[in-house]
Amino acid sequence: MARFAKPLNNKAVDNAKPQDKPYTLTDGNGLFLLITPSGSKTWQFNYYHPTTKKRTKFSLGSYPIVTIAEARSYRDEYRALLAKGIDPQCQ
Repeated sequence: MARFAKPLNNKAVDNAKPQDKPYTLTDGNGLFLLITPSGSKTWQFNYYHPTTKKRTKFSLGSYPIVTIAEARSYRDEYRALLAKGIDPQCQ
């Protein structure tokens, strides 16, 4: 049975502390926040490339410059492009 990610909130993101190794906080539908040992927090989008069908990810920006709402908006735009068979990185 599939598990669904609980959407992130500002408190969870702000409370995310650096650890010895990079780790992620998942928001759902391919969006996640990468927290590095140096303390940087970067939004990333993970998806299957429309033509090669390989798993691909790319950065949407750093938190708090890119807010949770903005990152979700980017994710929704990119998922709409993927539904049309367009690679979001080519836009």
